[in-house]
Amino acid sequence: MRLHPESRLIVNFCRETKYMRVNLSKSTFLNRQASNMPIPQPGEIWEVSRLIRSPLKFSQEQETFYSSSAQSFLAGNSPPRYVMIVKEPEAILDTNEEWLIFSVMLLSGETDFLSDVDLLIPAKISGLEKDLLAETWHIIPALACKLLQPVGNRLSRQIYDCLLTVRDYHYGLGKEPSVISEIQELGLINSSLSFANSLKIQDFHKAEQAWSDVLTIPVAACQTYLKSINFTNAVLNEALQLEQDLQIDRTWTKRLFEKY
Repeated sequence: MRLHPESRLIVNFCRETKYMRVNLSKSTFLNRQASNMPIPQPGEIWEVSRLIRSPLKFSQEQETFYSSSAQSFLAGNSPPRYVMIVKEPEAILDTNEEWLIFSVMLLSGETDFLSDVDLLIPAKISGLEKDLLAETWHIIPALACKLLQPVGNRLSRQIYDCLLTVRDYHYGLGKEPSVISEIQELGLINSSLSFANSLKIQDFHKAEQAWSDVLTIPVAACQTYLKSINFTNAVLNEALQLEQDLQIDRTWTKRLFEKY
C-alpha cells in the first residue's frame, strides 16, 4: 500500500449545515475535574485565544495560510474577538480535550453593519463593555483550545433560539424568523436591509470569513492529524493481519510436508 502524505492543509468547511438545538442546562461530554476552566456551554460568550494551537506544528510557510487580518489578531494587533457557543461536541474517545471541536457563532465589535442576518446584541444584554454584532450566518467549528475564557452574561434561551432561527431561515433550513417587533422585544436590534442588496455588508462578510481563519485553520490541522493517525492505524492493522495470515500459511505448509 502506497502512502500519499498531504502536502498542505486544505480548509473545506460547509457553513450551511443545520445545527441541532441543545439543552442549555446540561453538559454531555467532558470531564474537567482536574481543571479550573469551566466547560463551554451553549449561549455563553467566550473570548477567542490568540495562541496558535494545533496537534500539527506549523512551519513559517504554513502560517501564511492565515489571512492578513487573522495574522494581525494572532500577533495582538487588533481588538479581542468573541464567539457564542452554539453546540458542544459529543464525547470522543482517546481525544485530547483541547482538540474537541465546538460549533460557535462569530461575534463582531463592528456594529455599523446591521442587516437581516447581522443582529446587534446591546452591552446591557451581553454584560460586556460594548455592543456586539451577532453574525447569525457565520457559524463555524472551533477547537476547545481556541476558547480562552467566558466573558459577560450567558444569553437567554430565547435569544439563543432567535439567533439560530434567523440563521436557519437565511439558509432555507427553517421557518420564517420572528417579525422585527418580536426580535426587539428580546432586546436585540436588527435591520430590514438585506445583506444581498448591500455591497458594504457583503464586503464585511468577506472580511469576517477571512478573519475566521483564526478558528478554522486549527480545526483543519486537527482533522488532518486525526485522519493521518487513522490511516496509519489502518495500515498497521492490515500489516499485522497480513503477518498473521502468512504465519498461518507457513504453519499449514510445514505440517503438510511433515506428513511426507
